[in-house]
Formats: sequence, C-alpha cells, structure tokens
Amino acid sequence: MKVLNSIEEIGNEVNRGSVITLGNFDGIHLGHLSLIKRVKEVSKEKNLPSILVTYYPNPAIVLGKNKTLRPVYSEDIKKEIIETFSVDMLLTIPFTHEFSTMHAYEFTKNILVDKLKPHHIIIGFNHFFGKGRQGDFVFLQSHAEEFDFSVEKIDQVYSKEEPVSSSKIRACIQNGEVAKARELLTRPVMIRGKVVEGFKRGRQIGFPTANIKLSGESQIPPEGVYAVYIVLDGKQHKAMLNIGKNPTFGNQEQSIEAHIFDFNSDIYGKTIDCWFIDRIREEKKFSGIEELKRQLSLDAVTVKEILG
Repeated sequence: MKVLNSIEEIGNEVNRGSVITLGNFDGIHLGHLSLIKRVKEVSKEKNLPSILVTYYPNPAIVLGKNKTLRPVYSEDIKKEIIETFSVDMLLTIPFTHEFSTMHAYEFTKNILVDKLKPHHIIIGFNHFFGKGRQGDFVFLQSHAEEFDFSVEKIDQVYSKEEPVSSSKIRACIQNGEVAKARELLTRPVMIRGKVVEGFKRGRQIGFPTANIKLSGESQIPPEGVYAVYIVLDGKQHKAMLNIGKNPTFGNQEQSIEAHIFDFNSDIYGKTIDCWFIDRIREEKKFSGIEELKRQLSLDAVTVKEILG
C-alpha cells in the first residue's frame, strides 16, 4: 500500500483512472470494512488502483464541534490496520480551517476528478464533504455524468440489529465496554505506548508492571482493571492491565500499568501494543497492601480464565 499524506504526493499511478472511497474511517469498523471490500471488488473488476481517501485531524475537532473527541485508534495504528486490507493507496488529506471552506463542487472537480481521476466512487450513507456538508451520495450522483464517473452508496451496517458507527464504538470504550466495542470493530480496542519507569511498587508486592506512556492520541477506556493481550516484538502475551491513580497509594496522576504473566525481561524503552479483551472491575481503594495483593491474585485468576 502506498501511503500519501498530501494531495501533492499523488503520482501518475492514477493516470488510467481509479476506484475510490471517502470517509473518516475512525476505528475501521464493520461498516468501513464493507466500503473497503466493495472498493477492492470494483478495483479488481476494472483493473484500476483502489484508493481510500481520509482526513486528519478529524473534522469535528478542527471545526470545534467536538474538541474533546479522541479517535478509536491513533493515526499510526489506523494506517497499519488499513494496510492489512491491501488497498493500493491511502490518501490522508490534512484537514484545516482553510480546507473546510472548500465547496463540494470544488473538492469534487479539483481533487477527486483532476487529481484522482475516478472511474467509480463508493461512499457511505452518512459521509459528507465540502463546506456546509454539501457533498454526499446524491450530490455525486448529480455530477456523475458531467465528470464521467459512476457512484454507489453503502448502506448502514448492523451488528446484532444494532447500527455500527464510530461514535457508538467511542461511547462503548468510554463506558469500559471494550468487549462490546470489539464486536463492532474488526479487531480489539488497542492502545500503543512506550514502557517507562514508574514507582516500581508492583514488583515489591509480587505483581511487577510495565508502566506505559501513550504514543499518539486515542480513546482510552475508563479507570479499572482489564484482561488484555500485550504485543511486544511481534509476540503476544497475556496480561492484566490497570488504568487509574492507584488510590491505595494516594497517587494523583493517572497511569496505565500492565502485569504480563510469566514474563521477566527488561523492556524499558520498548514500544508495546495493548489489546483490550474485557473489563473485569472498577478501580478501588483498598485498606492496605495485603488486601490489594489478595485482590490482584483474584484478578489474575479471572483474567487468565477470560484469555483462556
């Protein structure tokens, strides 16, 4: 997959034409997967490159509609996931206030048509583009003959009779429902970070932890204890992870700490991925270290049962 981070990077690969889809693709959920699948199908039929067009940052943040919005996955993880679906090109358009003033017709002509030369455009039922959200499926249809492309719409996708959407998934994550979010995504909720030095209390009570400093912005689950997989150097490890302030010790700042089972290596400075499988309890304050140790032992049993 060729990754393009601006319109200026588009090369002559599209001279014969292309098959494109547009969207924010926040989370790469089941609805996005249906778009990508269809783009690849038509791309193969027409023997033309498949192009996925997205934006960064999320327009809702830039336009002030939701300044606190955090993406389901950080931008680097999002690109890695899209790459697993083997589209030919990923074009990420920098979304700025200036870009937001571009009319839908101008965007269609100057960027889609002149730069990407689409033979076919596939768009989600709820994707809009251009100033004032003027552009959508109906808009593209009305200009299809003028610009000599065809267009089709992908309807709402459901999971267990529930509509799938990025906002729904973010709400699940915010509520700690990581298992439910995983059903709507194509893979688990995931965060990435570097292992840094912490208070080293865990090793003193028999539960050494990797203290994780996040890299890149993403929606993290609320405080609590989770069953997770840690991916380190390409290997997957079972672990339990705590997000919180460790109230038993009176900490003030939130931390993310993972106890990796049957693991005893120095991984300071390493980058790890955390795959959230389920939430087992809220964070709580214990009467002392002995009560905390007893609870952690019970947590470990629960997590190992969940992870199998």
